[in-house]
Amino acid sequence: MNKLENYQLKNGVYILSAVNTEFEKLYLKVREIEKRIYSDEEVARLPFASINNPHNGEWKLRQKSFNRFKLYLSNIKTDLTMFDLGCGNGWFSGQLSKRFNHTFYGFDINIKELEQAARVFKNKNLNYCYADIYEDVFTGKYFDLIILNSSIQYFSDINKLIEKLFYFLADNGEIHIIDSPFYPESEIRSAKERAKKYYENMNAPEMADKYFHHSFKTLERFNYKLLYKPKKILGRIFQHESPFPWIRIIK
Repeated sequence: MNKLENYQLKNGVYILSAVNTEFEKLYLKVREIEKRIYSDEEVARLPFASINNPHNGEWKLRQKSFNRFKLYLSNIKTDLTMFDLGCGNGWFSGQLSKRFNHTFYGFDINIKELEQAARVFKNKNLNYCYADIYEDVFTGKYFDLIILNSSIQYFSDINKLIEKLFYFLADNGEIHIIDSPFYPESEIRSAKERAKKYYENMNAPEMADKYFHHSFKTLERFNYKLLYKPKKILGRIFQHESPFPWIRIIK
């Protein structure tokens, strides 16, 4: 990757490509309605949300996903360069940077949340960047691990995305998809209808065109493995475990 020093640094965020706030405005509008715009103090706690967090139950499930990934990293003894794609307010890479000496890069196209991430999480092995990954902002096979933590649903074409990520994934690198829904092919249509109604009720119907529903069939051309497979019935009834899979893809 090009040296970050070559790019503009604004409010703690490196600007790697032209800023376009169209998606950010719509996304933040929905997040505000959902009460997912958190204070700096709350973001610093995540995924261990406060008792007053309106999504406390959801975060308890995400704690488990985080702890599983943290255990996975603890078994890797070499130093890694890690890419947190769609990092949002930065909690995932921010918390990991406190516990490991790997080098972390959080990327998003949401300036407001990136600036919050840079305020809240300040470690010498951590950088937050604004970048459109489909622009030519990377050179070489730079990253050992690429993580999409609850972000794959904002990419319309998984095949296109994974092929792009392979361009800057190290030869022995891995892509990890965490805490994102995957559906049987037979459920895609009904899931889209539910999303459409959900965003219409929020007076943000255009967001339905920015949220995408993927199935495991879309991954068939890649070498992938489920590192965590949800027990759907237990997850839905008791909500003790995440209903979302953990997927690892290697070249």
